[in-house]
Amino acid sequence: MPTPKLTVVIPCRNEALHIQELLDALERQDFRDFELVAVDGESSDGTREILREYASRHPACAVTVLTNPRRSIPAGLNLGIQHAQGEVIARLDGHSRPKSNYLGRCLAVLDESGAEVVGGAWDIQPGAPGLVARAIALAVSSPLGAGDARYRLRSTSRPQDVDTVPYGCFRRETWHTVGRYNEALLVNEDYEFNLRVRLRGGRVYFDPSLQCDYFARPTLARLGQQYWQYGWWKAMMLKQHPHSLRLRQALPMAWAGGSLILVMLSILWPCLRSGVLFVWGIYVATVLGYAGWLAWRRDLRLGPPLAAAFVLVHFSWGLGAWAGLALGRRKPDSVWE
Repeated sequence: MPTPKLTVVIPCRNEALHIQELLDALERQDFRDFELVAVDGESSDGTREILREYASRHPACAVTVLTNPRRSIPAGLNLGIQHAQGEVIARLDGHSRPKSNYLGRCLAVLDESGAEVVGGAWDIQPGAPGLVARAIALAVSSPLGAGDARYRLRSTSRPQDVDTVPYGCFRRETWHTVGRYNEALLVNEDYEFNLRVRLRGGRVYFDPSLQCDYFARPTLARLGQQYWQYGWWKAMMLKQHPHSLRLRQALPMAWAGGSLILVMLSILWPCLRSGVLFVWGIYVATVLGYAGWLAWRRDLRLGPPLAAAFVLVHFSWGLGAWAGLALGRRKPDSVWE
């Protein structure tokens, strides 16, 4: 049976810092029968020029650079897939760097598993030099920062069916059958697409042999913004699919909202203060203890920024979700994930 032609679709915007590394990683792939469709969301940092220069330097490769005037990821994905010639779509983005066997393994796992969507593990890398960036990468790849999201956890080693995968690889007919990426969701578009696959009886399959480097946010401010957006747009998705909430998502919502309510109640009723202090004490001890344990295994200097990163992840995600549920939508061009 001949190998199906593959199209790599890359929606991107202002990714000049990492896009060349992604292009270099695609050049190193041991599977070469693919076309590349890069969809640029009107970048202002030179990303589009890097892509065009790459295309001009590789005339023998099938490289297409498109403009995405809507600037969002789901719009870019839909535009790229519309122009794709391949039977199989592999989605990547500017923050990713696939291992040299990634595309070949995607095709093999898609065929062997019988699943509609397959994806693999992120090897999460610091987004910049320095202790803070290292701590952020460690925080978002550990259970206290990622919950049971298999693709983020370094300890995950067993292929299995899951609720979602990053950078899914799927047959183009799946996109036609399930429907386009939901362009009303500027974040969580992968999760919502995979949810519709599962609701139709399809399988979403995680295989840790499919590996990509992923660059985490470089600063605590960027991390807080990212997880606020995650929470906000999860709320938008919950309005459409309330049954899609998972425990790893419900816990930060419950804690972020509930803990602040407890603080306000303790101000009104001083008799509650000891109980509130006890609850907060458990949380602080858990965060500091886990951050200290991770830092002790790697570098003790990571302890403080690790603890800060965990708190930011929990409260930014949780409060972002509550704000999204209460306040509604933002401008379509206000986020790029």
